[in-house]
Order: sequence, then C-alpha cells, then structure tokens
Amino acid sequence: MSLGENGGMRGSMMGLAGLALLLAGCAETGNAPVQGAQGPLAPITDPVVAFAASAGPGAQETVTLPSTGQTVQLRLVRSYAAASGSECREVQMGSGTGADSRLLCGAGTGWREARPLIRGTSGRP
Repeated sequence: MSLGENGGMRGSMMGLAGLALLLAGCAETGNAPVQGAQGPLAPITDPVVAFAASAGPGAQETVTLPSTGQTVQLRLVRSYAAASGSECREVQMGSGTGADSRLLCGAGTGWREARPLIRGTSGRP
C-alpha cells in the first residue's frame, strides 16, 4: 500500500468518524427531554389546556384565566407531531404585541407544558 492510498483511507476513516459523531450528537439533542417534559401533567381544568386538547388549528375562544381573573382570547396556532412522537399544540394567548403563547404536548392521557424550540415564528410549521 502506498502512502497516497493510506492517506486516502485515513481521510475516509476520519470522515466516517466525524459523521458518526455528528449523528450521535443529533440523536442526543433530538431526543433530549424538553423542559417540562418530565414535570407534572397540566390540569385539564386549566382553560388553556382544555382548549388545546379539543381545538383544531385556527380555532379561537375567549376564556377567563383562574390564576389572574383576566379574560383572554385564545387561538390554536398549530398542531404537530414532535420528534418524540407526542402531539404538540401551540396556543396564542391574547393578540398584538401583548400576545403570549403556551406549548402543550400530549403525555399519555394528559398534557404537559413544553418549551418551544423556535421563538418568533409566523405560526406556520
């Protein structure tokens, strides 16, 4: 085997090793639990959770938040399957610049709060 062949083989092996590390890193971060994924189930008595559990994309409803007594407009921005396989639903609370959102993901027979991976999106998957 000449030096050129050995160098080419070494380069290929380094490339494969790099690819394996990259894939391992993606698998590790892709399956990492989202903040709140191991937390308690969100109570279905929470009007935002109840809305998310039953609404379809684009649905709107006005509810009173029990924690503050504030009346807010809810809109289901999107529903999608997360990489974990869970169904997740993003709910916008309020409108305009004061709008906030909550992300809820299915967990067995209930829902858990999750941290959105991307902020400031247009609401389109």
